[in-house]
Amino acid sequence: MNGINIKMSALKETFCKMGFQDVKTILATGNVIIFLSECNSCRQKLKSFIEEELSKCFHYDAHVIILNNKEIYEICAAAQTIDVPEGFHNYCLLYDDKELSPELKNLFDSVSHMPNEKLVILEAGTFWIVSKGDTLKSYFGSKVLGNKKYKNLLTSRNINTVQKVYKSMAD
Repeated sequence: MNGINIKMSALKETFCKMGFQDVKTILATGNVIIFLSECNSCRQKLKSFIEEELSKCFHYDAHVIILNNKEIYEICAAAQTIDVPEGFHNYCLLYDDKELSPELKNLFDSVSHMPNEKLVILEAGTFWIVSKGDTLKSYFGSKVLGNKKYKNLLTSRNINTVQKVYKSMAD
C-alpha cells in the first residue's frame, strides 16, 4: 500500500474497528474485501471515511480505490480478451476518474516502450502489458507508477491479484 508495510491482520482489524463486518484481506496486497449494500451515491463518502481512518491509524496519506463486485467481474472478463504474450505481466491500472484514461493513453504514446509493451484501454479498465523483469525499467511504469502526481489517483494490480480478489468475493 503506497510503499508502506501494513500487516494484513492489522489492516483487517482496523476495518473491523471502523464497523465493517465480514472483512477479508487478500494475501499481502493491501486489498480488502468488505460487503456492503450497493450504494454508489455513498461511494465518495465511504472513500473519504476509510482514507481518513487508515491515515490516522497507520500514519500515512491513505488513498483507496473502491470497486464493487460487478466492476471487478468486468475487469476480469475484459482481461480475458487481451492477448498477453508468454513472459509478460498484465497489470490493471485502477482509478476512480475515468477522465484519466485519455491522459494515460497520451502519456503512454509519448514515451519510448520496452519491446511489445502496450497499454490497452477498454470500457471496464486500463491494462498495461509489460515483459516480466521490465516493470520497473519501463519508462511508462516509472512515469506513472513512480510519479507523485499519480500516487493519489491510481494503483496497479497484476490481473492475477484482481482475479484472486474476485474469487475471494465469491467464497
